[in-house]
Amino acid sequence: MIRVGTRKSRLAQAQTEKVVEILERETGRSYSIQTLETLGDKENWKSIEDIEGEGVFTRELDEALLNDAIDLAVHSCKDVPTRMRSEIMISGYIERGAANDVLVGGALDELPEGGVIGTGSPRRQAIIKKLRPDLKLKSIRGNIDTRIRKAIEGDVDAVMLAEAGLHRLGLEDKIDYRFKVPETLPAPAQGALCITCRANDREMEEICSAVDHKPTRYSVFAERAAMNEFGYGCTTPVGAYGQVGEKLVFTLEHIEIGERVKVVGDPINAEKIGRKAARMIMDKNDVFENDR
Repeated sequence: MIRVGTRKSRLAQAQTEKVVEILERETGRSYSIQTLETLGDKENWKSIEDIEGEGVFTRELDEALLNDAIDLAVHSCKDVPTRMRSEIMISGYIERGAANDVLVGGALDELPEGGVIGTGSPRRQAIIKKLRPDLKLKSIRGNIDTRIRKAIEGDVDAVMLAEAGLHRLGLEDKIDYRFKVPETLPAPAQGALCITCRANDREMEEICSAVDHKPTRYSVFAERAAMNEFGYGCTTPVGAYGQVGEKLVFTLEHIEIGERVKVVGDPINAEKIGRKAARMIMDKNDVFENDR
C-alpha cells in the first residue's frame, strides 16, 4: 500500500482523492490517504506574509516524506516553494484545471461603488485596484467554504477565489464572475496539482511518471522559474501563465509596477523561457535594483 499525504482541508482531500483515482487507474497499485495539519492551516487567522518562512502549506508533508511516514504528497502547485529542499522533488504534474480567478457574490461590473472585495492575496488585491479602484479590499483567509460564507452573510460584497478549487468541491454554481486569462493573469501554477516524493526514491518517481501531464509540467516550469528569478514567493502581486501548443506561449506580469511581457519558445526550454521573461521585466525597472 502506497501512502499518500495531504492537508486536512476539504479541498486538499478532494484534490488528493482525484489524484489517487488517476494513480490507481494508470498504475494498478493500491494507495491510502493520510492527512496532516500544516502550519498554514493551524495559523489561519494570520496573513501568509505574517507566517515565518516559505512552504507554510508544505513543510509538515515534506517532513513526513523524509521521516518515511508517507511515500507521496499531493499539493496545489502554487503552494510549493519555488526553491524546494534538495531532498524533495516534484515527481508528477496532473493535468491542469481552470487557471483563472472568479468572484462569488457578484459580477465585477455590477458591484456597488465602494463595495468590499474579500481576498488575502496581494496579486488579487492588485488586480481589483487596477480594474475597479473604487472598491475596497478586505484581507481574509480560511477555507473556501469560510470565504464564500463571508460573501453570503454580507461581511463582504464578494470574494475572489480560484475557479479550479470551486470545481473540485462541486461549487461551480456559486460563481458570479470569471476573470479571463490571459487578460487577467493567475498566480503562477494556479489550477495545477503536483505530486512530491523523496528525491532518491526511484520507485515513487517512476510511479508518478505514469500520470505526469507534460503540457502542465512545461507551463508550470516556466511560471515557477520566473518567480525563482525574481526571488519571490506567493505573496507578491505577479501573474504568470504558460500555454503549451506547438510552442510555449508564456505571459508574465508584475501587476504592481504595471509591466507585462510575453516570450514564445520550445516547451523543452520552459525554465529558460520563464527566467528570460522575468529578466526582461527586471532589466527595465529600477524597483528590482535592491534585489540583485
